[in-house]
Amino acid sequence: MNTEPNVGDYGHAVDIFIEAFFGPANPVWSDRDPNSAIGRRLAPYLQVLRHGAGVPIVLPRQNPQTRQWAAYVIPRDARHAGAVSELLQAFVGPTYARFDGLPTQLADEDPIDQAVVRFAGHRLIFVIESPRAVEKRMWDALRLMQQTLAVRPHRSWHAPVPVGRLLAQFEIALASGANAASAEVLDQLTATGGLNANNLSHLRIKRLARLGRSSELLRLPDLVDVATTRPPVPVRNAILGAVYATALAEPLSTGDLQTARMRLIEAGTLVPALMEGALTDLSPESLTVLAMAAWIADSTPIGEFLRQSPEMLAAVERLAPGLAIHYREPLTALEADGLPDGDQAEPDTPALPKSWLACITSLAGQEANREIIDQELWRSWPAAADADADIAAALEQLDDEAAGHAWHLVGAFVDSDQYRRPAAKTAREFLSNALTHDRFSPGDLAGIVALAEIFLRASPDASTYARLLDDLAAEATRWVGPDRATVVLDLADLLASAPYPDEEARLRLAYQLLRPLSDHPKRLDADQLTFAARLSAELGATLTWPRQDDHGTINLLPDVPTQELLLYSLDEKVLDRVRAELQLQAPKSP
Repeated sequence: MNTEPNVGDYGHAVDIFIEAFFGPANPVWSDRDPNSAIGRRLAPYLQVLRHGAGVPIVLPRQNPQTRQWAAYVIPRDARHAGAVSELLQAFVGPTYARFDGLPTQLADEDPIDQAVVRFAGHRLIFVIESPRAVEKRMWDALRLMQQTLAVRPHRSWHAPVPVGRLLAQFEIALASGANAASAEVLDQLTATGGLNANNLSHLRIKRLARLGRSSELLRLPDLVDVATTRPPVPVRNAILGAVYATALAEPLSTGDLQTARMRLIEAGTLVPALMEGALTDLSPESLTVLAMAAWIADSTPIGEFLRQSPEMLAAVERLAPGLAIHYREPLTALEADGLPDGDQAEPDTPALPKSWLACITSLAGQEANREIIDQELWRSWPAAADADADIAAALEQLDDEAAGHAWHLVGAFVDSDQYRRPAAKTAREFLSNALTHDRFSPGDLAGIVALAEIFLRASPDASTYARLLDDLAAEATRWVGPDRATVVLDLADLLASAPYPDEEARLRLAYQLLRPLSDHPKRLDADQLTFAARLSAELGATLTWPRQDDHGTINLLPDVPTQELLLYSLDEKVLDRVRAELQLQAPKSP
């Protein structure tokens, strides 16, 4: 719910909400007369609704059949729900109401509930009822809560997070594939006002590129401005990669060079602005787009660079053999005279680290450099596995401030991971960094799961395995809960799929992860509940879960025609799980 940007829009939204909330299913104020007895009683609550910025909204509902009153307490922002719960415990608590401190599971078929969700923009709503004997006291306590908050000194409902910290969380979520977390952090970065519009556009472009949403990326309204301001290499790569995916991939896959040429002419209006700059760090797809553009525009600098760089031309040739032929013949001496190199020398700048070890070591001297991440310079470094023990030792020696700088590198470290050569010791030190310094935001938690996967992929011995799992279990109560169900299930799924040299340690962590979900099953989506129950069984955690029929029905697929499916995965447990799900969804499948 947004109450600040446009007062007129908010007032209109309030009017619509009042009509819906006090509709036929809630005949508390059917005449809408502000001078009636009920209208006068509602006035202070409606005043807060319309003008009480920062104060939780409280509105009454009465069941027409039972005559039972209920108070809907609506946080202004989903992030305020925890604080509102504590306020309700303090002012109302179990003394005047039946209240367990948790948001209420609102019904999709209830028009009042849905009106509240539409207006609030989230589902973290509290609906509390009171025994008849103390009902008036509950309403008095709720009114006192609102009055107290209205006159308190202004304060933020949540501690501000530094922009640099949010950027690190964004990179970690992006590298870990946590799409929802990266979107949430991006929203926070936008709200802080700490980044200019161009930098925010860079982050949106990188996220859409990672999600493979090329068409959406190319529709961004400020893309032209970004392209003409010499964006960093990762952003330039993302835009050119999107052009390749939407315009060139299909015709080049069949060798149709002329169609590819025409499509680039039609769709590549941004490309000329991206032809300037270094070429050595671009992906093969981006190089192919520029090679095609250079052929169309007869751009000599790019053509000469490709002729002088066999490795780069070979990358283009793998995607577009017919296009590469145009760059096999050398230019004449006259044409080549005075051409700039495709990777022109930059002005003198301080030397930057050229390896993971050098980078971590430099942090001990507080020499954090954002350019390493922004320009993705780490992509040209030797694999972290080459110096795994030394990097881990360097991380272990960092003080608190340097450890904070090091955490900013986790996204890059996860992105650089080589599947067959995990830098397990480095991953373990990064995990210690997270647990020691309470890094439990959504983006950070995605990084913890990704780091744990790297560590477990190296098949640690039983004692090393147990130490990590016990460390994770010791901190689990600080972040595990239904509101973090997605990342909780990701970590539990990792436990189920990875080798486990110590079954008891695995079971201890499984209980810490899954018990809070089992205690509050109504706060889980149907898919989350099903998956949690399945993981509980796989991990041997004896917990109580509602039956599927109690929470929702399985969507069978009787109408799908007979067909053959090819299932491929390096993880046998994934194949087993998909096979089992197919048997549930299509029982007659072979």
